[in-house]
Amino acid sequence: MASRRRFCTAKLALLHFVLVLVLVRQLSAAARSDGDDGAPCGFPAIFNFGDSNSDTGGLSALLDAVPPPFGRTYFGMPAGRFSDGRLTIDFMAQSLGIRYLSSYLDSVGSNFTQGANFATAAASIRPPNGSISVSGISPISLDVQTSEFEQFINRSQFVYNNIGGIYREILPKAEYFSRALYTFDIGQNDLTVGYFANMSTEQVEAYIPRLMERFIAAVQRVYRLGGRYFWVHNTAPLGCLTYAVVLRPDIAAPKDEAGCSVAYNAAARSFNARLRETVARLRVALPDAAVTYVDVYTAKYRLVSQAKKLGTTPRLPARISREIFQISV
Repeated sequence: MASRRRFCTAKLALLHFVLVLVLVRQLSAAARSDGDDGAPCGFPAIFNFGDSNSDTGGLSALLDAVPPPFGRTYFGMPAGRFSDGRLTIDFMAQSLGIRYLSSYLDSVGSNFTQGANFATAAASIRPPNGSISVSGISPISLDVQTSEFEQFINRSQFVYNNIGGIYREILPKAEYFSRALYTFDIGQNDLTVGYFANMSTEQVEAYIPRLMERFIAAVQRVYRLGGRYFWVHNTAPLGCLTYAVVLRPDIAAPKDEAGCSVAYNAAARSFNARLRETVARLRVALPDAAVTYVDVYTAKYRLVSQAKKLGTTPRLPARISREIFQISV
């Protein structure tokens, strides 16, 4: 067990490096692979928790379907993702030889043999105050997602063992849960919702420690349910998100040389510093687990700050972006 954990920790570090390269190259070089029982490290499945950065159909199944033009550059149609094409979680699955993850909430055409996706767009670490129409936050917060995961384990294994048949072709084997990779990509909305509620940066940063305690509880719950390999994304540079800059222009000013909000990005870095500390705490508290902290912030900020060098040009002025944001919501 110890040797496998060390090997998989090294594998996660390599996957982290690959992720950064993929992000810097705009996720364009990966090729799809169907895979079988997992990668050399032995991850036979991925179970993902998060928000729109990794939602592959959760909010679309829960509420209204994601409309065009989402999905146009790869799938050729909306595919439950708030993206023109594939998400980082899709490329991660490919690199491990795992099929694209079906959303746990999607009851039609789903296949969970190699994992499940509990993420929903607009999700947060802490439960929302009010309905999604009022708060703008999904009711499927992180604690709900881990509850869904626990139910998924119990229900899937009951059906797999007692009903069998075709269900064995769409549900994971029991041994997959202890060998799977558990990915977390959440926290962005906890910060932006504070700003949208007219909080100052100081007020937003003040509740970050409480977010970390909830995050620890979620990871520990998954650990108790058998998870041992954890992959934790930090949050992206919020100050480079058009919708955040447009909705709170007072907070968004001033801008840095890349055109991103200094205040928003400072809050994101504060969150990430706390998250890094939290991951260190989890490594001590869960010695049998491999917990990898992934610096998505730096990779994504480089895409913006070095856009011309990387062969792209930032576009969409605020006026146009506001219109697109209104349509997307």
